Amino acid sequence: MWQALQFCLSASGLGLDKYTHFTSPIRRYADIVVHRLLLAATSKEDKAGTKENLLGNKELEELCNHINNRNRAAQHAQKQSTELFQCMYFKDKDPERDERCTANGVIYSIRTNGVLVFVPRYGIKGAAYLKNKEGLVLSCQSNKSCSWKPGCLQRFPDRIISIPAAGESVTLKLFDHVTVQISVQSSRCHAITTRLQITSCEPYKTSELELAHSPHVFKMDSVKEVTKAAEEAQLAQDKTKAKPVEEEYEQYRQTKGGSLYCLLEEIKDWALLDVAAHGGA
Repeated sequence: MWQALQFCLSASGLGLDKYTHFTSPIRRYADIVVHRLLLAATSKEDKAGTKENLLGNKELEELCNHINNRNRAAQHAQKQSTELFQCMYFKDKDPERDERCTANGVIYSIRTNGVLVFVPRYGIKGAAYLKNKEGLVLSCQSNKSCSWKPGCLQRFPDRIISIPAAGESVTLKLFDHVTVQISVQSSRCHAITTRLQITSCEPYKTSELELAHSPHVFKMDSVKEVTKAAEEAQLAQDKTKAKPVEEEYEQYRQTKGGSLYCLLEEIKDWALLDVAAHGGA
């Protein structure tokens, strides 16, 4: 689906010189601009000087470009935020032992050296390579598990074939279901990212516990787990910083109570003391 863009242009496709569409003005600034233009065009009287403050075609074009850039920036920030939560969720998990790191994936695009896979369980999209850095290709075993062996790849518009020197070939088509293993890949030069590796050419067999939960529940659980871990870490950090302050407060404070009421009671007792008698003693 093409991304919607804002632009200042006459609708020649409809055979009309003047044409516009808009939704609720509380959703997008572009709709507010359209409302202002319509208000100026339909109003008979211009008491507030609306028409004098209207933007020209050049200013509207610059405004549309700015709106498009901000929209793309917001989408990019949302994508990076989602990827950050996904990396934090899988960061401390062992892909070889933790069952949560294995899930079903759907192939939605074919690439030169692999495929693009969507993992509905976690909402992850990423590349799964059929050829690694050592030049080995993915080979399918008799039990449908995968391993790396010498060989070559053949790519077609709707499928990709991995042909190892020994063993069965692997043919992956669009919308095929495969089993992927999810891990976190860190780098000194780039931000941490999730890494997908095909472990079986067969769909992942979902357990009964996983069937009882929808993908939306898994996504919410991952967000809650990451948020809880971050809150606990922040709380521990705050306690560490507050400990020296509390010790200093206990040493130099002049009140014994822990509330404002206790402090007022102590002040009342001090006010009732006989200063002369106390001084003489």
